[in-house]
Amino acid sequence: MKRRILLPLIVFIALVAAIPAAIEYQFNHLADCRLNKLSNEQWIHRGLYNGINVFENTLAAFDSAKAMGLHGIELDIFYIDSIHDFVVTHDLPNPFGLPPLLLSDVIKRYDTTFYYWFDLKNLSTENQQKIADRFQSIIPKPVKTKVYIESGAASPLGFLAKSGFNSIYWIQYNRTHFLKSMVKKLWIKWDCIRYGFDGVSMGMTLADEDFFSSFEKIPKFIFHIYTPELFQQIKNRGNIAVYLMDYLPTE
Repeated sequence: MKRRILLPLIVFIALVAAIPAAIEYQFNHLADCRLNKLSNEQWIHRGLYNGINVFENTLAAFDSAKAMGLHGIELDIFYIDSIHDFVVTHDLPNPFGLPPLLLSDVIKRYDTTFYYWFDLKNLSTENQQKIADRFQSIIPKPVKTKVYIESGAASPLGFLAKSGFNSIYWIQYNRTHFLKSMVKKLWIKWDCIRYGFDGVSMGMTLADEDFFSSFEKIPKFIFHIYTPELFQQIKNRGNIAVYLMDYLPTE
């Protein structure tokens, strides 16, 4: 009787133990096979602005970035179903009381001038098809290769990835509880495996040793780099695709 109970238990434990190892192997294999299209790039967060007469996420901020020779910008965007387009803003309604800026107008104005990091605020399974269709209609083929779409919604982001868009998976996990952290990181890696994301993103303040060791091989997009001192802390860490700067880079 004991043997009958013990054998299935041993098999079950072995299978449970094998799952993390299998995920780690597949994740590292995926990362090894993934072409890192970007390396140690310095892009500007929401354009180059001063908050006085030039505001974030505006044409003036993007014009300033262009004038300074920066070749990558990050934009916050919302998909608005009623107009079937994207509005460029970090919050709805626009906190500065400015007229809505459409993403389609940004693309027309700058075309291939920039690489683009789109922080897509409201991606969901309900709007993923409309979003994919609108992206396809407003982004010319030469620009599409320079567009990276970021979201923390894994499944709809995977839908966009399968539609041919570069994808950045915004990740968060609990570091204070070992078991929860381990399970969450395995789940993130499983998402990367099944959806084929191009990289993961995280804020500078959370990009610690655990993050870099856990996601060593996949390209990383690091945001909220507010000062040169913070940049020096993270500079030349392994496999960083893009540093997203909140000040004018000087090196």
